[in-house]
Amino acid sequence: MDQFLRVPDWPDVWAVGDCAFVPDVRNPGKSHPPTAQHAIREGEVLAQNIAAVLVGRPLKSFSFKTIGLLASIGRRMGVARIFGFNFSGFFAWWLWRTVYLSKLPGLDKKIRVAFDWTLDLLFPKDVCAVYDLDHDGRNFSWPSRGKNTTRNKDDYQSARSLRVDRSVSGAFQKDSPGAQQHDC
Repeated sequence: MDQFLRVPDWPDVWAVGDCAFVPDVRNPGKSHPPTAQHAIREGEVLAQNIAAVLVGRPLKSFSFKTIGLLASIGRRMGVARIFGFNFSGFFAWWLWRTVYLSKLPGLDKKIRVAFDWTLDLLFPKDVCAVYDLDHDGRNFSWPSRGKNTTRNKDDYQSARSLRVDRSVSGAFQKDSPGAQQHDC
């Protein structure tokens, strides 16, 4: 595409967003990064250029300098580069959440997400139980086998009779002679 966000050889086709290769006019041969902050500004320039085409005005080329980069990297930890300054930790994570929340469309979504995030700060994560059910939704129980059972495809075998075969990554082998390997 060109600096006006038009697709070459297709004068009435335009492209923007994180899947569009938008050339950086300040750095020839390079493109703008596929980030939301660029895509939002590309959309604004694209709207102006489409309006300009309709009324016969000159087109505006797209140029934007990245303000910063933010990322959440785990539970209450983040990394950031804002105006060339790098920092990490809780403050970077909090800043990422604040910017993310400010970009959400609609007050109702902002309130829902802020409420959910507040609950996440105050309470631990929910823990759920996973049950092994058959096709009819019944819970499997094998009283004769005990609690140490492991499922491999459609058969159950005692976990005590399995050993880790170190020669095959991720494989288990029965201790009995002539047993087959079972990939997990």
